[in-house]
Amino acid sequence: MTAGVGIQARLAWALISSAGEQTLSEPAGDYSGILERMEAQELICLIEQARQRLETMGVSPPEDVIEPPPKPVKLFIDKNYNITQNSPFGAELPLRPLVKAIFILFLKHPEGIVLKQRALYQQELEDIYSIILPNASRETVHSRVERLVSLQDNSFSEKASVLNSKLDELLPPAAAEGFKIHGTNGHPRRIPVSPLAVEWFTE
Repeated sequence: MTAGVGIQARLAWALISSAGEQTLSEPAGDYSGILERMEAQELICLIEQARQRLETMGVSPPEDVIEPPPKPVKLFIDKNYNITQNSPFGAELPLRPLVKAIFILFLKHPEGIVLKQRALYQQELEDIYSIILPNASRETVHSRVERLVSLQDNSFSEKASVLNSKLDELLPPAAAEGFKIHGTNGHPRRIPVSPLAVEWFTE
């Protein structure tokens, strides 16, 4: 057995033993140095292996064992602005057209958008909305988007709120937070997710 495997075996056994209220055969301090030298990802894998081993033994893992991080969510957006999760061939995220148009707009502007300046994006929103609803007349697209960006109407904020609520329903909690629109009055509202979490394709 190699030194690395031996270390992993000892740490895994330490996790398993803790569930049965057993004590380590060596002082805890001996393991702390090992933990500091191991890469975080190795520890995460090790914890998950120990958790699986505990389950096969019919033992519940200790409550203080770190949960493995959730798998990252990636959105795929095609040329028609159909949005799918984790695969370009997955199920489409069911968003209403104007809500989706706002989502697409913010994803296209990671620098953020000041809500009082939303009228500056009217033409871009009309272009997005006409792709989402290709059978809608130009007059329909214009009137709906014009109301959306009007400072005399609260439609934009309402649709943004609906979007955030829908993301809570459709995505895991951690992922939903990353894709929500965040910000305060007077400052740019933005979606803070990494650009790597969104893939645009035109084929």
